[in-house]
Amino acid sequence: MQRRRRMLLGSAVAIGSSGLMGRSEPKHVGARARRPSLEGLFLQWLGVAGWELGFGDIRLLFDPYLSRMPFQASDGSLDPSLPLRRDPRTVAAVADRNLSGPPALILVSHGHFDHLADVPQLLAHRGWDGHRIRTLCDETSHHLLAAMGTPDRRLADVIRVRGGEYLRFPGFTVEVLRSLHSQSGDHGYFAPGTHTGPPRTPRTIGDLVEGLTLAYVVSFDDGPSVYLSGTSNLAERELTGLRPDVAIVGMTSHSAVHRYLDRLQNALGEPAVLLPSHHDDMVSPLLGAGAAQRTGESTGRSAAAVTLENAAAARGARGTRVVDPAPLRPFDLAAPAGG
Repeated sequence: MQRRRRMLLGSAVAIGSSGLMGRSEPKHVGARARRPSLEGLFLQWLGVAGWELGFGDIRLLFDPYLSRMPFQASDGSLDPSLPLRRDPRTVAAVADRNLSGPPALILVSHGHFDHLADVPQLLAHRGWDGHRIRTLCDETSHHLLAAMGTPDRRLADVIRVRGGEYLRFPGFTVEVLRSLHSQSGDHGYFAPGTHTGPPRTPRTIGDLVEGLTLAYVVSFDDGPSVYLSGTSNLAERELTGLRPDVAIVGMTSHSAVHRYLDRLQNALGEPAVLLPSHHDDMVSPLLGAGAAQRTGESTGRSAAAVTLENAAAARGARGTRVVDPAPLRPFDLAAPAGG
């Protein structure tokens, strides 16, 4: 009987060591000590939550919204009844003049207008004909893409995800993470909802409903990893132990989210670089006079960058630096613009 107890105890210890106890350690334990160089990582903020990123010959897009349409009622609140006013000229101009070429992949965090509205036009962009472009999104966004007239050949290359997938592509991997949408001060959500089939053609900004909210970690082969979030919220347990080298951090209002920045940095293991995102006014044009402004900016660094710096300093994160991007100004992290 005593021998049996010892055997059972030994089995329990073995299970704990390899299973439950192992969960307290990050997935990539020691990753910071083996952190790859950030040299060669290309980044370009597209305004709002949109980014172009790449490494070597690989180029990817995340939440590429360029139209910057009106979205507020007279009192400054989001008005879901406002019409969709996409700006095809700006989308085409940015695709031709500012982007590096056809992306291998477009990643979509959720279905709202300021994340998804311009993806159909980009997927139909004539200059990118002949190039295969995959799209990662949830079921709702896939149906919205169809309802907005995305070409059938591009719809066939959509990969529907729900969170939890770990996908291999030539030269990089993508880890799909379940996430949460930002919440307003009274804990509400803008345009929630899902679709299980193509809806009628969207006419208003509220017709582009959230669906699932996702975040991603893109890891380039022999290069750095980048955490991409389109919102100012997180599902903390999804992120714990990931330890990306760079984190793109949503900086819209997060007063209703408990200790948002502290919990995010703690879960991600203090990335080497933090990049604020989704912190501009969302309506100033991207091109020409009066180009996009970052919310709270007067001179020098944006308010979002200062907030991130203060959050990192409060944690004593000496190895973390904050880079303050400007829209449509490409940079690499060996010599960052505005950082």
